[in-house]
Amino acid sequence: MKYLILIILWLLFCFLHSFLIHPPVENFLKDKFFPKSYRIFYNLISLFSFTGAYLYLKINFSEPKLIIIPLWLSTIFIITGILLILWSFSCYNLKEFLGLAAQNTKNLVKKGPLKYLRHPLYLAALLLIWSESFNLPRLLVNIILSGYIFIGIKLEEKKLINIFGKEYESYKKEVPALFPLPHRIFRE
Repeated sequence: MKYLILIILWLLFCFLHSFLIHPPVENFLKDKFFPKSYRIFYNLISLFSFTGAYLYLKINFSEPKLIIIPLWLSTIFIITGILLILWSFSCYNLKEFLGLAAQNTKNLVKKGPLKYLRHPLYLAALLLIWSESFNLPRLLVNIILSGYIFIGIKLEEKKLINIFGKEYESYKKEVPALFPLPHRIFRE
């Protein structure tokens, strides 16, 4: 039963995270309930659903580790993930991202890490997800979250094509989704 609750909590986080950002849902909730604070509402729901699922995992499961990630590899994943997050956020308006300012971004951002890959925050998330040694429950969570990231990429790209059209389609052809191409990094 514990495993079923764990899976449901993480799937609930994934569902809410995508459902609440789906344009018809987002527009409805903005119009009816959160005209100026929708992004804050969205971020709080995401934070609480993630925290609840994470705490349930940490409190209820203490099984021995199935796979031990060497400390050096874990450190590389964590440092790379954190640096990628910081570099990515340096290219965005953080107040808009957090919902503390109205979203006015009209241009497709193609600087910083977005020059080399389309989804640097998703890559950072994958690095952090897989940076820790894991037992069976953590493996299930890692698989759910990794799968969700790939689904999220598809949903986000559909939304970005609707917003930016041919400009995004062209960007998509030039820049890989998750893993930067070495020839692209070293040619500059």
